[in-house]
Amino acid sequence: MKVENMRAHLFAPKWEPWVVSALAMVTGVVGGLGAIVFRWMIKVVHTLLIGDSLSAGHLGLVVLGPAIGLVIVSLITHYGAPEVKGHGVPQILEALALHGGKIRPRVGIFGIIAPAVTIGSGGSVGREGPIALIGAAFGSTMAQILKLSEKYTTLLLAAGSAAGIGATFNAPIAGGFFGLEIILGSYQMGAVVPVFLASVTGTTVFDTIMGSQAVLQTPSYHVINHFALLFMMGLGLIMSVVAVLYTKGLTFSEDFFNHLTIPFWVKALAGGLVVGIIGLFVPQVLGVGYPTMHLALTNQILWGGLIVLFIAKYVATLLTIGAGGSGGVFAPSLFLGGMVGGAFGNLLYAISPQLAPHPSIYAIAGMAALFAAAAQAPFVAITILLEITGDYHLTAPVMACAVISFLTYTFFTRDSMYTVKLHRRGIKILRGDDVRPMAAISVQAALEPLGETSIRPAAAVSEAWQKMTRLNRSFLPVVSRASGLEGIVTMRDIVAAMQSKERNTTVENIIQPLPKPIASNESLDEAIRYLSMYNMAVLPVQDAATHRIAGVITQSGVLKAYNASAVHAVDTAHQVESLKQENDGLFVEMELPAVSPAVGQAIQDLALSKNALIVSVSRKQGAMIPHGSFVLEPGDRLLVYVVPASDRQSIINQLKAKEIVAYQGT
Repeated sequence: MKVENMRAHLFAPKWEPWVVSALAMVTGVVGGLGAIVFRWMIKVVHTLLIGDSLSAGHLGLVVLGPAIGLVIVSLITHYGAPEVKGHGVPQILEALALHGGKIRPRVGIFGIIAPAVTIGSGGSVGREGPIALIGAAFGSTMAQILKLSEKYTTLLLAAGSAAGIGATFNAPIAGGFFGLEIILGSYQMGAVVPVFLASVTGTTVFDTIMGSQAVLQTPSYHVINHFALLFMMGLGLIMSVVAVLYTKGLTFSEDFFNHLTIPFWVKALAGGLVVGIIGLFVPQVLGVGYPTMHLALTNQILWGGLIVLFIAKYVATLLTIGAGGSGGVFAPSLFLGGMVGGAFGNLLYAISPQLAPHPSIYAIAGMAALFAAAAQAPFVAITILLEITGDYHLTAPVMACAVISFLTYTFFTRDSMYTVKLHRRGIKILRGDDVRPMAAISVQAALEPLGETSIRPAAAVSEAWQKMTRLNRSFLPVVSRASGLEGIVTMRDIVAAMQSKERNTTVENIIQPLPKPIASNESLDEAIRYLSMYNMAVLPVQDAATHRIAGVITQSGVLKAYNASAVHAVDTAHQVESLKQENDGLFVEMELPAVSPAVGQAIQDLALSKNALIVSVSRKQGAMIPHGSFVLEPGDRLLVYVVPASDRQSIINQLKAKEIVAYQGT
């Protein structure tokens, strides 16, 4: 009781900012030390597995190094801590969205070992994501030990990630923006001070021990061409497309390896061997690649070499992540952006030296632009490039390129490279600590199929009026055998026709056309946007698979679907919270096989354990919030909350024994 009283006293309004800032600084110290230890471990692994094999002619070690590293990492992630698989930041966001910022302490341990092995053995990934995860894990663990509330747990988690990024890049401002913009997703005043304090502390600790210098020191450039900003905007358009290819490529690679029906270690071995073979011919793509980036920024690589490096790095990074590696995608995005930007600058220089007297400034802008788009974080991208190069003369061109790339990217997709995996699982992250699954509910939830509510174009107006009155509707879809859905007929038009001399006219003479259909796998958020944009009460819905018109949605139908989902989401949240009061649980993702006896059954009819709660169901149409009458289909992916966490495996085994689900992972 005394401990509780002391905690309440320390977090009183008078002392809260001071206590939170002090804890953030402690987190920053560990983040800075973690960055140092992590770099040391990478060097040790590299010395043990590869060393000077390339220069010594030991080509076998160059090829086998990444394969050995990925196999070791796959064993760690399979048996030790699945959270450290991948590139770090999505795991932080998932912890914020689903676990109140809680990360298992072992993640801090395995989170430094697995990526160190991946990078040290030649895997084509970066240091930044793992460093952020290590700092976040410490901040979360410290909050759990002190039994702090969810508010402070998430804040210290963000502070830890900011410290790690600030230290590894020697960029305290960018580190702070990383914690706010990417992790928390907001600039709340209560978070700004502790997050930036943690970043500054981490950077100071790192600089004190390792020395202070820009990561990618470049000459001081001055933009002397007045058309440079226009060229930068053009480069921004190009980089937005490259960013989409990068994000989609990461997703494709992970999906490809996940669908392979071979042992996990065989996937790691195969992927690692291909990375090693690429590294044999283009060794610059192995590891993080900062020396090669520096060459691009100082215009020491020819145009053709930049293109080759881009292609090789792109493929090597996708293979490393997809095959089960652990490492960041931040640094590879800078590498790829630098190569494309450098090639663009060299092309301008070849056309006319007056157009681009310093081609390498386009490499710097390309780095910022690719990350700004792929991570959907323009502030982080702009500040980090200015800090790691140490050249603030480039502020205007870097901003122009990054902002155009950021905005254009949103025309292709709204998911960043950090949130796309979570979105596909039905976890819609709007802010770092906010999850809104109903924002990912598909249009299917509000779909009204074309059936008895429709009418033929040749039908008389009086027939349409009688049918509309009987069904108590304000409109009817007009469907013909030849053309399908032709439009709608409204009560207002019918009444007007019946009151006029055209009383005996047919429906086809008063049809109102409908706008372009919305796909059935779009979200209800998109449906609302479409309805507002077209100023219509009805929208046709096109089946995403067959491209045929499946029905219509209405404003009232969308609102009803939202209301039902909101009520169910609140009820689900209350159930999760009531379970949490007894024991901490965790979220488990499971897949429904075609032979499952649960196929065709409603959620309420399943014999699930009282300690397992189905939170969302994902299928081809998108993610949905399941109600009691929700009928399951083959291939459905269930997000299940299991409590207590210690019962996770027993509940999974029970479900597998009943052949209800095939376990996929957390």
